[in-house]
Amino acid sequence: VAKLRDALKRAIERGGTILIPAFSLERTQLMLYELSNFFSAKDLPEIPVFLDSPLAIKVTAVYEKWGPTYFKPETEDEMKREGSIFEFPFLKQTLSREDSMAIEKVPGPKIIIAGAGMSHGGRIGGWETRYLPDPSTTLFMVGYQAPNTPGRRIMEGAPSVRLAGNEVKIKAKIEKLEGWSAHADRDQL
Repeated sequence: VAKLRDALKRAIERGGTILIPAFSLERTQLMLYELSNFFSAKDLPEIPVFLDSPLAIKVTAVYEKWGPTYFKPETEDEMKREGSIFEFPFLKQTLSREDSMAIEKVPGPKIIIAGAGMSHGGRIGGWETRYLPDPSTTLFMVGYQAPNTPGRRIMEGAPSVRLAGNEVKIKAKIEKLEGWSAHADRDQL
């Protein structure tokens, strides 16, 4: 958690856009939970955060509805105290394409969480195409990246990556946070 917080602080100081490709189920909710905690503890300055994934928005609503029944007791208590463990005042959920496109007009720093988690489709591909060539951008790799996916190529330091048929130069800072993957490694297997 401290690595994520410190990397986010550095990224915010850079002043650019922060991109977080995240899977709609579990990884997005984990990122929202951690961001909510960082912001409420004043560990990070309040900047706009966009959840730009219709599926992740819908899945998060399911977490909100059923969380008090299935989460650990301490998380249930936190939900009762705070009302939501995933939301904060400057989080905007963008269900529509128009709302999504309006994100670009918001000056940085800002955080965009969008799918797909391996940068192989979804709205994150458009944001990566737009922002990866910008050296003030920071891309957070918080999930498993399968071989031969754009996310894996980015994580391995490729100078460019093919996204939606376009070759995109990578000048953004890449933050690899390995401990966030839910996949078992060799020792766990």
